[in-house]
Amino acid sequence: MRLVTWNCNKGAYARKVSRVDALLADVAVIQECAKPAGESDQCLWFGDSVLQGILVTARAPYRLARMPVLEGIPKFVIPVAVSGPLNFTLFVVWSKAEKPFPYIEGVCTALDRYRSVFSDTPCVVMGDLNSNAIWDQQHPAALNHSALVERLRILDLASAYHAFFAEKQGAETRPTYYHWRKQTFRHHIDYCFLPNEWTSGVRSVEVGVAEEWLGDSDHCPLIVDIDITLIGDG
Repeated sequence: MRLVTWNCNKGAYARKVSRVDALLADVAVIQECAKPAGESDQCLWFGDSVLQGILVTARAPYRLARMPVLEGIPKFVIPVAVSGPLNFTLFVVWSKAEKPFPYIEGVCTALDRYRSVFSDTPCVVMGDLNSNAIWDQQHPAALNHSALVERLRILDLASAYHAFFAEKQGAETRPTYYHWRKQTFRHHIDYCFLPNEWTSGVRSVEVGVAEEWLGDSDHCPLIVDIDITLIGDG
């Protein structure tokens, strides 16, 4: 199973989606994507503006279904049911600056509200968190990046990137974001958190090469390949 997350930085729908389609993702989350013409069990979209929302796509035999969304959840942390050879709940993330819970504070708050879901089904948290441990001091200690990582650890989830490369949070060597598409301000802010038992099945984690992606976005995709025969269906 291949999981992909990419903030496409707005723009023409067909061009941006075709770039992810070329990656042959089984399940993909594309932030800042325009609304598609229609929805299906392999294409869902969430957002406030038709020009900029979150697209979730699946490739057969995987299927998607909307789940109940709790009221008052900070934007955007949205549960999606994924079915196929592996069944799980995918929390798609595009954290926003909106107060009273900007960026990572909103992600922490939302996942706290959805905590019961984690005991019902295997869960994946994937998307643009707009966050990194290096900015912990900019947020309350209970709602910063390290606090989120600890929350997910307690829920038995780990970052696929950090588990695969054995890198510490805040010390990533492969940035996913280039501010103004410049090499001078680059950070790792896109993540895929998986159940710990799945990490043994992770066969590859890649971050797109800047030279190949910065023509379309200020982000590069995060690509996670999992051999599901090694983990079974939770």
